Amino acid sequence: MLATVLSIIAVGTGLASLWLSNEQWKKVKAKIGMLSDAGKAIEILPAWYTSRMMMDQWYFGLVTTDGHTIAIGNITAISDDGKWMDVELLTADEAPNSESTVFITAVANDRRSASIQIEKIVMAYEIVTS
Repeated sequence: MLATVLSIIAVGTGLASLWLSNEQWKKVKAKIGMLSDAGKAIEILPAWYTSRMMMDQWYFGLVTTDGHTIAIGNITAISDDGKWMDVELLTADEAPNSESTVFITAVANDRRSASIQIEKIVMAYEIVTS
């Protein structure tokens, strides 16, 4: 009788462990990797600006689907599923003064990092000339 109870407990523990392992595997499988290598990012997001904006530190504008312009210094990484990019925002002091464009910028010099949904970007351009 005791052996039967212990066997039932062991089987239950084994099934619970199997279920938990499967749930953890699903979480790991769903995680998004971020690529910081411009060469690999181009394979995922084939846009002309990807390599330029990942390898240079400059003043770029990303125009969103709702007409806002995000001022960035560079792209730091692109998700391996091509849905997100991490960028370094420009500060309000760095963004050029423009009567026609109000730039979205970093709130402070030490708060420059941002993540942007790539599908929300309709245009990218340089906002200053050399």
